[in-house]
Formats: sequence, structure tokens, C-alpha cells
Amino acid sequence: MPDDSLPPSFESSASDAAQALATIAPVARQSVVDAVADRLRGDILAGRLRPGTRLPSERELSLALGVNRLTLRASLARLEALGLIATKHGAGTVVASWRERAGLETLGTLVRGLKVADPAWHDLVRSTLEIRRILAAEAVALAAERHTEDDLGAIAACAQVVLEHADDPIAFARADLAFMRAVCKAAHNVGLELFLNTFARWPDDHPLLVAMLYDDCASASLLYSSIVDLIRSRDRELARGLARRALEELDEAWARRHPAPVAVAVAAVAAGVPEIPPSNAGGWRGETR
Repeated sequence: MPDDSLPPSFESSASDAAQALATIAPVARQSVVDAVADRLRGDILAGRLRPGTRLPSERELSLALGVNRLTLRASLARLEALGLIATKHGAGTVVASWRERAGLETLGTLVRGLKVADPAWHDLVRSTLEIRRILAAEAVALAAERHTEDDLGAIAACAQVVLEHADDPIAFARADLAFMRAVCKAAHNVGLELFLNTFARWPDDHPLLVAMLYDDCASASLLYSSIVDLIRSRDRELARGLARRALEELDEAWARRHPAPVAVAVAAVAAGVPEIPPSNAGGWRGETR
């Protein structure tokens, strides 16, 4: 029986909430749609499915993957949204040239799909670090020119939070991204904020990669107070130049700690160290012995 002590609007809201809860199922860690999309995306980015390749029919592909057609269609829709495939009337579904159609969000997936021993992994990480420098240096320059006192206070507060997480790479990365978001807001450029969103998802989507990229938080943490001072100076050109150089030095130090396999092999030969046999290459992670 309804409770006369409760107003009708409360009973209606409670009933609606109960019905909503009854229809909401628990969220799976990874749905079948996610799994199929990840599988096909990996094949495309790894080159196993080359640009221009026509995918099998829905019936053949769903049977090969062991899923129904509705699941397959949902997965293909995700890949099309990412620019990895294109559906053409009369031609079926064709693998697209991801270098020409995919967005920046594909970069993390590409890096994750390779092994550290692969030189291509190091090329992609180098690209990532270069993109970060472009974003950060320009954001700092514009923030120096355009910031308000409230903006500067928010940036300084975020810098303090970063310093509190120097012993945890993932927490440090999240705090660093929050700091950069405050800088982008001070730059009063929506495009930079949207650009940053791609990297803001990395601590959740690629935690192992992020932990490796932020493997020397103590050195990186020394940079933040200087960045705040550069923004406070209101000297755009000085801020851009010094911020870029400071980030270049951090990235060069990271590259020395994680040399590409080819560079390590050349150095080893020059020093008279025998090359690692092919049978051991799978376990080689690019560190010097």
C-alpha cells in the first residue's frame, strides 16, 4: 500500500528509480563488442589487414569470430568511427588507410600493440613525446600571454598536487594532466583542451605504458615551479622556448634510459659485445646488460 506520509512526487521518483535499477545490468569489464573491435583493430594496426583489403561478408566474419551479426555490426561501427574501415555501397567493408583517416587517439593503441623490443615501438613513443612537447610549449606560451590571476592560482595549486605524487607514476601522470589542463584553460584555447583529452585517457587505457613514460617522477617534478614562474612572467616567447627546451631535456634523458634496440645493438658491436641471438630476442626489452 502507498505510504500516505510521503508526497506523490516522492513515490513517483522512487518508483522510477526502482524500475531503472531493475533494467540496468552490471557493466562487464569488456563486452563482446569491445573484444571484437579490439581484435580487428589490432589486426589492422599491425598490418595483418592491409589498407584496401575487403573484409569477408558479415556472415563469414561473424562465424570466424564466433559472434552474432548484431555484435559484429556494433564492432564495425566503432572501427568506422575511428577511421580504420570504410563501408562503400556495392563494395562492402574495406580496410582504410589509418594514417590518412584515424585520429590522434589511435596513437596509444598503436604503442600498446607493439613490444618494447620492436624499434617501431620506440618510433611511436618518440612521436608521442614530440606531440606532448608541441602541446605543452604552446599552451605555456599562450597561458603566459593570456592568464588571469585566477588561472595562475589554479595552475599553482595543480603544481603542488603533482609534487605530492612523485612516488606513484600513475597518480603523478594524472596530476600532471590536471596541471596541463589548468595551463590549457589559462591559454583560453578550446582546441588545446580537446587535444589534451586524447592523453588524459592514457592512465586508465594504457597504465603500463604511462608508468614507463613517467619512470623518473623526481626529476620531472623539478619542472613545475619553473613553469608557473614562466607563465607569471607574461613573456610568451621566453615561456615557449624555455618550456620546450626543458621538456626536450627530460625526453632525451628518458630515451637514454630506454634506448632503441638498434641503438643498443650498434653500441654493443662497437664495444665488442656479441649480439643477442635471435632465439632470445623475444625476451629482450632493450636494456643494456
